[in-house]
Amino acid sequence: MATDDAMSSVGNLADLDTGQVLLPSFVARRGDGLYVDISAMDSPELFLRFVERVFVGGTRFSGLDHDLFVKLLFDTTPTDIAALLARFEAEERPPELRLAGDIVAFPAERQALYRGVKLLGGGQAAEYFFEQVTVDTEIQVPRHGDADENGEQSLLGYDKQTVSERAYLDFDEFIAAAWNKGLRYGIDAAAVRETITRDKAERLIIARQKPPLPGRDASIEEKTDALHRDDSPRIRSDGRIDLRHFRNRFPQVVAGMPLFKKVPRVPGVVGWNVAGSELPPPAVKDFDIGTLAGPGTRVERTEGGQEFVIAAMDGFLNIDTQSGQVSITDKIINKEGVSIRTTGDLALAGDEYEEHGEVQEKRVVEGHHMTFFAPVFGSIVSNGGRIVIKQAIFGGAAKSQGGSIVVEGSASRATLEAKRGLIEAARAEGSLLIAQVVRVGRAVDCEIVADEVVIEQAEGCAIAARSATIGVAAARKHDGTILTLLLPDVEGYDKEIEKAAAARTAAEAALAARHMALAALAEQPDLKTYLALQPKIKAGTLAMTPAQEANWQKLLGRLGPALREHSRLHGEMQGLQATVAESGQRIETLRRERSDSLAAVRCAIGEVKGETLVRSRRVRPDQPPLASLPAKELHLKLREAGAAAERIFGGDSGSVSWPPDQGLM
Repeated sequence: MATDDAMSSVGNLADLDTGQVLLPSFVARRGDGLYVDISAMDSPELFLRFVERVFVGGTRFSGLDHDLFVKLLFDTTPTDIAALLARFEAEERPPELRLAGDIVAFPAERQALYRGVKLLGGGQAAEYFFEQVTVDTEIQVPRHGDADENGEQSLLGYDKQTVSERAYLDFDEFIAAAWNKGLRYGIDAAAVRETITRDKAERLIIARQKPPLPGRDASIEEKTDALHRDDSPRIRSDGRIDLRHFRNRFPQVVAGMPLFKKVPRVPGVVGWNVAGSELPPPAVKDFDIGTLAGPGTRVERTEGGQEFVIAAMDGFLNIDTQSGQVSITDKIINKEGVSIRTTGDLALAGDEYEEHGEVQEKRVVEGHHMTFFAPVFGSIVSNGGRIVIKQAIFGGAAKSQGGSIVVEGSASRATLEAKRGLIEAARAEGSLLIAQVVRVGRAVDCEIVADEVVIEQAEGCAIAARSATIGVAAARKHDGTILTLLLPDVEGYDKEIEKAAAARTAAEAALAARHMALAALAEQPDLKTYLALQPKIKAGTLAMTPAQEANWQKLLGRLGPALREHSRLHGEMQGLQATVAESGQRIETLRRERSDSLAAVRCAIGEVKGETLVRSRRVRPDQPPLASLPAKELHLKLREAGAAAERIFGGDSGSVSWPPDQGLM
């Protein structure tokens, strides 16, 4: 067995002999061995070149710390070195690690004891056959001549003879020999030491490669649940499940809310095969978080290097499924359509909504301002906002009580209702339109109720309005166009005017009576004296003697009841004068409103090209408005011909221009 008391092979630059090793600047020789100064070792590559010089030059380490040896060669990163330096500094220790006891010669005869190493799988593992070894040694064997008479042989000389002696492997030598035979990493030091100690013939896998550890791609860590839609059924206030609505289809966020942060990529760890060749890990992917921050968001970076995407405004979250970009807008944009599969019925909290997909039959969308770019087959309900349908509505409904409904395409068998608002449609067929103002390009077989109606071409329609302007009126198959002019309730105005006039007359009579009573009261001598002197005393233009002041106080004492009566009558007169003025103003207002309501009723049909009927119908306060009637009842009311006295025009040609006739009112 090799011994470690051999002469050191460490030399110095002044008298370096053959076979000696010059130590690099980062390796120092101390009394108990060789130390590596990690603060002076800039990279593992320097240590590798040092090890190569030791082993290739016929020398080896003795008392080698194999674990440290491998770490310094392969498994120590600049980060690890920085951590060690920080630890040594904290412990107030020099930044040195003991590598070995010394560097000694590795003679050729000892190198010959070690077999070749078999690398398996292209460097995945290494196999070695351990066996008992011998060393051939030359000895001097004496050569004798013939024996003399005394029986003694003379020594003629010495012959050289080679004999084999048992030898033993050494771990430090094994490491050096393995290195020179191409085995440099992954040696199981414990197994090799144990096998050398057993000194038996056996084949053993002595080294295995270290596969690379994959890293982690840069990713996103969500900071709010708002990034996810919740398509589970909504729970009603009574605890029942509403299968028609999803719980949170369109997430909403507030300004300043963190949306997500970037989780930095983590590089993989390099692996090594047993030959000491690097096995690089798979490349990890990275991205610029700024590419994910769309309109309405911003990127914030902390001092610690963390990167966040923050909501820059209140609004609704939109995620582009193609690019992954997150944006926030003040309106909801949906491109998947409205159906039982995608959204269920929608009850929208936002002010603006855009739908780029179809609204399927029986689906209900509730919101404020809404725009639909694809056909609508379901129902749209606005809480007083704007409804815009870019293409068409088929068999569905659109309702906005105080807003507007605009159909840029066509409405077919649909119900459009904006009772206090506006309806505009390029074309309507077989539909019901109820609004304050209705404007249609071409209306076919429609029923329309509004204060004001403007239609370029009406065919077979039933219309009720206060003001109607129709370019062309025609029949549709066997149905003509019927226009009902809604005459105002002037009787109601007349009754209110009579009531206000009676109130004014009564107030004027009461005012005259109070005036006469006040005049009679003022003729009393004491009160007459008071009324004459009081303004002068109050203005300070009359100076009274003490005797006159005493008489004045006595006068005031006698006039108490009369003064109170005078004040009462004066106050009542002021109230009656206000009543007279208010009644007069109300009469003027009612007369003006009556006149305006009559003037608003008019009809103009530019050309009659088919059966057309124009009639009047007086609106009675005791009857429900046409707009509130059920569909079947409304259909009958609009289609009835009415009494002969109500007819204004009937025919299939000509034109109509009709202002209200005061005689008919």
